[in-house]
This record gives sequence, structure tokens and C-alpha cells, in this order.
Amino acid sequence: MSKGSTLKLVTITVLLLACTATFVNASMFELEIAPVSKIMEDPTAYDSTMAYRKISVIGNISEIGKQSAVITENGHSLKVDVTKTELFSGFSSGEPIMITGEFRHNPLREDTMYPTYVLHYPIQDIGVVNITSINADPATYNGKYVSTIGEITDLDFSMGRFTMTLTDNSTGEHVKVYYYGATDLKNGDDVKVSGLYNGGVLHSENMGMDRSPLSISTLIPGFSSLTGLIALGAVAILLSQRRR
Repeated sequence: MSKGSTLKLVTITVLLLACTATFVNASMFELEIAPVSKIMEDPTAYDSTMAYRKISVIGNISEIGKQSAVITENGHSLKVDVTKTELFSGFSSGEPIMITGEFRHNPLREDTMYPTYVLHYPIQDIGVVNITSINADPATYNGKYVSTIGEITDLDFSMGRFTMTLTDNSTGEHVKVYYYGATDLKNGDDVKVSGLYNGGVLHSENMGMDRSPLSISTLIPGFSSLTGLIALGAVAILLSQRRR
């Protein structure tokens, strides 16, 4: 293999890694997706009773009450624990739904799904919404992806995640954010946070300084500043090779 071909191969690999890193950042709320019928056909394969495991289940809400709900798909039903009622705000019977959490198989009683996140299905991304709008009608945004902008006014790290308060300084409205990732951001920084709004909390793996419309993330949608720089550098190398 020639030196030029090797360089091109390395460049393409770097691009793929950059894209993959960006994709992974948006995937923790949508894990291995299985319809209810598939789980019911082989419940032991998805059981988290003995080994901690999270999956995503899709189906339609057929019943929803104070203690439990039922989702169905192709004639199969699955009980869902709704002790965390805030996760289900805005959901109603008949809606398609995705639930990410733990499935527990009980051969002697009912199999039950214990949710960590609840999403509308197909996945809905509302785009940029101000904090005041979210707080005024949380049920409208619950279970959907949103982006919002504000100032970090409280920041704490524990249990493997950052917990922060994001405040809109023009109104004083704030929202709680759980950020699952590394950051050197601090109190007082203006940031844009994107993620799943569920149960009154914005769960995010994508957060950065609030930048101008000419930022790299705007020029190359879906890329963070770091991956955007990598991608631009890789494209520049490829173009220089083609000119030789």
C-alpha cells in the first residue's frame, strides 16, 4: 500500500471515530430496543433479576393507573411499574411509547418493567426551547428531546454524574439537569444543553458553551467542537492529497 493510500485510510478512520463518538453521545436513553412480543417469547433472555441490565421496550399504552400500566404489542402485554408517576406525565392510553429500564422476569407472578426513562415513540426532538416554556407546560415536553440555554448556577458531581441548575437570567426560571459526561464547565458559564426531558429533569450527554451561529457545531451539525475540528482537519488532509 502506498504512503498516500495509507494516509487516506487513516484519515477516513479518524472521521468514522469522530462520527461514532457523536452517535454514542445520544444513545444512552435508547438502548437495545425490543418489542413486547419479542420479550414475552423469551423473557429469560432479557431478565435483569440476577444481572443488572437495561433495555428499551416499545409498545402501546393500553392501561395506565396510579401503581402500574400495561403496554401491548401484537397481542402481547407487559406490566410497567409507574411508582415514579412524574415519568409518565403527558402520556395517555393508546399512545406508542418507549420505556428504558430493567425488565424483571417472575415465573410465579407477573413480569414487570421498571422504567428509568420514558419516551414518546417514534422519538420526538422539539429543538430549542426556553426554560420558561418548559416549566410552564412540562407535560408537553415530557418524554421528548429538547435543547435549552441558560447559566449554570449550581453544579455538583456525585454518583457518576453532574447535577446542575440551569437558569434563564432574563426570567429567573430554572431547570434541573443531570449531565452524564466529563466537563470543565463551572458555575457562571452560559451553556446550551440538549437531552431527554423526563420527570422534571433534563438528562443530557451533550452540553457545551453557548456559541455564536458560526460555531463549529453549527457549521457541522451533530459534531462537538473537538470532533468538528478533527473532521475539518481530516477533510483538509484528503483535499491536499487529491491535489498532488
